[in-house]
Amino acid sequence: MRKENIHPEKYPEPEIKTLHKAPHWTRALGVGVVVMGLAIGTGELILWPHLITKHGPQLLWAAFMGITFQYFINQEVARHALATGESFFTSSSRVFKWFAPFWLLSAILLYIWPGWAAAIGTILQELLGFGSHILWAAASLALVLVLTFMGKAAYTLLERSLKVIIPIFCALLLVNSFLTLSLVNIQEAVLGMVNFGYLPEGIDITVLIGAIVFAGAGGLLNLCISLWYRDKQAGMGKYVGRIINPITGKTESVSFKGYAFHPDAQSMRRWKEWMRFIRIDQGIIFWLLGLVTLVLLSLNAYAVLGPRGIVPEGLNVAVAQAHIFGQHWGGLGFNSFLIMAFLMLFSVMWTIVDAFCRIVSDIVYVNSHAGPFKKYLGALEPISVSHLYYGLVVIMVLMSGLLLPLRQPLVLLTISAVLGGMVMAVYTPVLIYLNNARLPKALRPGIITNTMMVLASLFYAYASIAIIVHYL
Repeated sequence: MRKENIHPEKYPEPEIKTLHKAPHWTRALGVGVVVMGLAIGTGELILWPHLITKHGPQLLWAAFMGITFQYFINQEVARHALATGESFFTSSSRVFKWFAPFWLLSAILLYIWPGWAAAIGTILQELLGFGSHILWAAASLALVLVLTFMGKAAYTLLERSLKVIIPIFCALLLVNSFLTLSLVNIQEAVLGMVNFGYLPEGIDITVLIGAIVFAGAGGLLNLCISLWYRDKQAGMGKYVGRIINPITGKTESVSFKGYAFHPDAQSMRRWKEWMRFIRIDQGIIFWLLGLVTLVLLSLNAYAVLGPRGIVPEGLNVAVAQAHIFGQHWGGLGFNSFLIMAFLMLFSVMWTIVDAFCRIVSDIVYVNSHAGPFKKYLGALEPISVSHLYYGLVVIMVLMSGLLLPLRQPLVLLTISAVLGGMVMAVYTPVLIYLNNARLPKALRPGIITNTMMVLASLFYAYASIAIIVHYL
């Protein structure tokens, strides 16, 4: 067997393998559920209800635009992952080596804050009527730790849990919407989604841009899709290996190199099946259901709080609505809304912990084995990616617990979203380049997808410049 020659300063060349057959489309549902959970618990539960209550449903065009851009971004991240088995973080670092530390630093700046834990603590304190928000926030972090170490494969447990949480959330949302909304509200929302370009006087542009970024996963969370599909063993990810709990299961050997396949007739039939798999997962679950929940959550806040002149900030969006529901529908309305908010914020916190640890462990693991940073990270080479991931989960939960007194209000949430938008301005053109220059011609995106990706790239670049100018 020929010995593989890997230059110590370069990432290894992809290994040629066979593209395996895609499963039935019903098994496609999974990563879209995870990303939808992120979307609901960030912009849809907090930022968009705040904006729509303050400025009206005429602004919903911006939410429609934001979640549509992210559908195409998610599809293209998945396309590259399925074709190569690599994460975006490795593929982009092949183009420019300094992307590796840039993504690492960005992940830390964006996701180290325990804002979601503080949010959960506030809601549980309101729901249960005793204890402090710090105590309940710490308890929710401990629950993430317990759940993470319960499962054999990290991603599998997360996906299965969200497949239970999301339907419960949607059922509660539909009940609350039925009790609250009128046909006039629905008509206002539909007209607002096609009211492109409308900007009300006095709107805070940073909050709007942050909300557009969070009309979906936002920031680096969209890029983590490449890691989630890989752990789902989609496409060429089958050959990479999964993150397995070193306590409850036998760890798998995880590859640090990419894979490729010959685009022959059989492979292209299978490729089209895989892309249909992605479009169902991201199109129906993430985009369609995500858009419906965003609109309903925003309209509920507008219909309940708007007539009273209440424009709550941050987490008070959920708490204030719960109190109004309680006035109209008693304890059932109050509790159902808070339970709905708790379910979504908990799923967001858990998913962000997973995404952060997955991103960092992937970058460290790959660069400790190959590439220009191996000389700095080579000492970590003997550590498996599974041990890196689960170790990081423990560290992040402990750090979040220590940072809990620094609660994350709307201002810090907005800053995080704005930084996420700046990161998106960087990686969207890189993703366009990777999929149009580095993939075989037969696997590249079509003109509609490329047009939407270019528009998204221009928007995030404009938004980043506008924010910088605004602050200067």
